[in-house]
Amino acid sequence: MKKAFVFASIFLIFLSSVSALDKDLFFTAGPKLMLNTDDYKKSAPSPVMYSLGIGGDFLLSNNILIQAHSSFFTNYYLWDGKDAQPAEVENRTATALSAMIDFAGGYTFRLGESQKHLFSVTGGIGFFARYAILSNGVSPDDPNRDIGTKASDDVSDINGTFFKDLNFLYPELALSYSYELSEIWKIGGEFRSYVPLGSLMNGNGIDGMIFSLALKVSYK
Repeated sequence: MKKAFVFASIFLIFLSSVSALDKDLFFTAGPKLMLNTDDYKKSAPSPVMYSLGIGGDFLLSNNILIQAHSSFFTNYYLWDGKDAQPAEVENRTATALSAMIDFAGGYTFRLGESQKHLFSVTGGIGFFARYAILSNGVSPDDPNRDIGTKASDDVSDINGTFFKDLNFLYPELALSYSYELSEIWKIGGEFRSYVPLGSLMNGNGIDGMIFSLALKVSYK
């Protein structure tokens, strides 16, 4: 939980430090898909989470873009004795309050005769901050039907895995499009893919990879 506060503080410091640049405040809303390659008999199929986000686009000279963004969502988890696994609502133990905090850089292209169509390509790093609590309707002493542990102990173990072995670190690639409605407002969409560095290093491949699709509304 402390690391989540550190990441959030860095995000706010970054936003304040670039106040002099050509900048847009933007908001995002849309689904995220978390890839689950584990056995569905002990975990849920790849879950879809719905997120809301806020961020800033900071345009440097030569159309170089620096971006900070954070999106917020929740997901259900269970403990299988070794790892935190995505869970269906009927099998959930914990609800994770989640924030993906992104720092990225890239390039913006202006297209069309009006120069109102903006395409951006960025790459960077995402910090996946999560904190699990007992899900609604789950009691601390409820037993894990597979391994017999208590729900409260499972939640502690789930939280332990979130920041272990770089499970919080996600390199990312993003593509976005915006149309200038006026000198103040832009509207468009974005696609982001997040690669689970911890999973790759631990031999679990792309298990936990996240794909995000969102509406993006910008205000200058």
